[in-house]
Formats: sequence, structure tokens, C-alpha cells
Amino acid sequence: METTDLSSPGYWESESLDLRLNPKRGIDATGLGDFLAGEIGIRSGVVLASSGSGGVGKFVVLSKAAVLASARAVNACGGLTGDDIWLGNLPTFHVGGIGIHARAYANGAKVVPMPWDAWTRDGGAFLAAIDEARATLASLTPTHLWDLVKVGARAPESLRGVFLGGGRIDPLLVARANDLGWPVWPTYGMTETASQVATSFEGDPEWLPLLPIWEARADEEGRLWLRGGALCEGTVTEAAGRWVYQPSRVADGWMATGDAAVIRGRELRFSSRLDGAVKVSGELVSLPALNDRLALLGIAGMVVAVPEDRRGNELVLVCETRAEEMMARFNAGLPPIEQVARVVEAGVLPRTGIGKPDRAAIEALARGRQG
Repeated sequence: METTDLSSPGYWESESLDLRLNPKRGIDATGLGDFLAGEIGIRSGVVLASSGSGGVGKFVVLSKAAVLASARAVNACGGLTGDDIWLGNLPTFHVGGIGIHARAYANGAKVVPMPWDAWTRDGGAFLAAIDEARATLASLTPTHLWDLVKVGARAPESLRGVFLGGGRIDPLLVARANDLGWPVWPTYGMTETASQVATSFEGDPEWLPLLPIWEARADEEGRLWLRGGALCEGTVTEAAGRWVYQPSRVADGWMATGDAAVIRGRELRFSSRLDGAVKVSGELVSLPALNDRLALLGIAGMVVAVPEDRRGNELVLVCETRAEEMMARFNAGLPPIEQVARVVEAGVLPRTGIGKPDRAAIEALARGRQG
């Protein structure tokens, strides 16, 4: 998977289907391209594995026109020009990474690549790359920004904007980054929307103005619905050894998301996930899937998420006995992003009046034993 092709008209104007996968995740997409082209009739576009784990593999199918529509909207709203220099520090198997290249292609800006896995906890490699490239723009997750703030790293002089997305955005983190000179532009988006839906170029981390190409509404349950020119074509999952395609638009062009949000005029404020998933270091992790794994392993316990400054959330295993042994058994073979960071031994797992694990009490145990 090369990134240089993403700067050429031959890529963006070609009738080809580009499947981009994280080489370190071991995702099996055998036959997916043939399925989309042969059975669904989709022969051109970009296919990305949705970040995180949902129990089954999920792939998002985006048209190249949708990716470019998103890119042009971001460029126009942010005043991005062909004179900008992007640091290409996000992987192009992620919508944030491919979005960088799409924006640069759309306005003729330059992208200076940086290996996506070269990040260091002190941000040193990133800061050096910015300085060497004289980059004016970059994209970071809250985890990245936390690392920079923690070591007191000041923003390079050349940098005029940093798109921040991919996880819960703590207003205090943004304030501390601003104090160090970081020009943070908070965003909200997802793979299914070809990147950003709302962005605050004024730096407000809570109320984010919608990009002009998007309409948003919240239903009576608070679920966010979106309609716009950069929606994905659909998603593909695997069931019983077969690929299953689901078009994205359900009714009148609207797509239901898995998020709850508040809409105020043309502004959006993210509230929470609705599907039992949380973000850890910018990637979605399914708590139901992890707790299904617990049951399969015969471990009496529950995995919960506790807010944590650096990664957004920390996964904690609360179990009844043999804590360290159970943690090692649970983590074995899991990708690092899905591994629990701590274990709490509860003795007897708190339960509700009808015998189900008491999530609130279990989360309280996990929070009460941090540090």
C-alpha cells in the first residue's frame, strides 16, 4: 500500500477499487473486492476497515468523489491553500490519513510523509519532522496531543493548524495545548463520512460548526443522523462465512450513526457512543465484544472503560479471583488496543437485583482503584 499514488490524478480519477488495511491488524478481506465488484456492482472507490473492534470485521466503502467532497469542504472552510505543507503522519489505511492526501490533491498542497508508527511518547519524532518539513498543517488524536502537552512541548513556529479528532476531546487538554502555542482545530467525524462532519477553526472543543456539505439532526433518543455529499456508499460485514452489504442511506438520504449528539442550529456537540463502543487512543473498541470474550474464556468478571487523560479511555478488567492470572489470560493474543491496562479483584462481582452484573458498581470499583 503506497501513499505516493494518492497525490496523482491517476488515482483519484481512476475507476479502481482500493482496499486499504492496517498491516499490523491481520484483517482477512479475502474475496471482498470480488464481492463488491461482482455482486454489488461497486468497481471504484476506497474501502477502509472501520477503526476498532465490533466483534466482526466491518468495512466502509467510500466513493472517491465523496472523499474529495469532504476534502474540498475542509479546505474551503479552513482557508487551506496550495501553499500549505502537510505532515503526513497518519496512516492511509485510516480515514484521517487518506483525508490529508485528498485535501492536498484537491488544492495542490504538498504532503511530507512521516512513518505512521514512528510516534514517540515525548513527541520528538513528530516535532523533528514538522521542523524539517516546515509543515503548516498536521492531524493528531487526543492521545498524541496529550503526549505533547505532558512534556511541555511548544508548537513549532511553522504550524498554523492542527486538526484534532479520533476520540473524546477534553476542553482542558485543548486549553493546555493552546497555552503551549498549539493551534488546535477540534473535529468530529467518522470513517463513514470520509472524515470530518464538523470542525471548529476557532478552537472550541465542545460546539463544532457543521461543514456546509452536511445536515445533522438528533432523534428523540438523541441518536445523531447525518445527510450529505460525503457519506459512504455502504458497509460490509461478514456473517456465516459470507459477505453482507448494507447501504448507508436509510431514509431520504439520511444515515443513522452510533453516536448521541446535541444539535444547536448549525453546531454539533458530541455526547456519547450508543453501541457499547468506546475510543481508546482514537480507535473504537467494542466492550460487548470484549465481554463476550470473557464469557468464552470462563472468566467471572467484566471489562469496563474508565476515562483516562492520555488515551481517552482505559480498559479495566474487574474480576472475582486470581486477578493477574486472569488479566494475562484475557490479554493473550489480543491486539494492544483491545488489551486491558489494569485489573481489579472484586472478590464477588457486584450484581443487580435480578442477578446481572451491576455495571455502575463495577465501574465504580474500577475508578476507585486507579493509579
